[in-house]
Amino acid sequence: MAVKVSYSQSFIELMKSLSTQELKIIGDFITMLKASGFTSLPGRNKPSTGVSENHARRLQLIQYAIENNLWHYHVGHKVYDQKKPFGDWTSSHVVHYQNENSQSARFVHYDSHPPMKLPAANTLK
Repeated sequence: MAVKVSYSQSFIELMKSLSTQELKIIGDFITMLKASGFTSLPGRNKPSTGVSENHARRLQLIQYAIENNLWHYHVGHKVYDQKKPFGDWTSSHVVHYQNENSQSARFVHYDSHPPMKLPAANTLK
């Protein structure tokens, strides 16, 4: 099922500072979402509620991720680590997006990973 993609204003501004390679891999992700949805993606795609048990603000961050429907997808920058099966590949960078109903994805941030950092509230606008 195709996914409708939209962007926060913060994400649009962030895209202006990305390299050509980063824009391409994010564009590839967008193309895949629009064509076939969340199926058959090469990278790991999951809700952003998996906060480390050792994090001092763990419960607050989990609640923040739930309230804002935050997910993240490993886009393959600079390359995918392909030690795990297709669909669970990881990379040094992730796209953060809001996923309310599996039919839409609102891109809000792009950042290095690890460590996992949830997008700030101002990126959600």
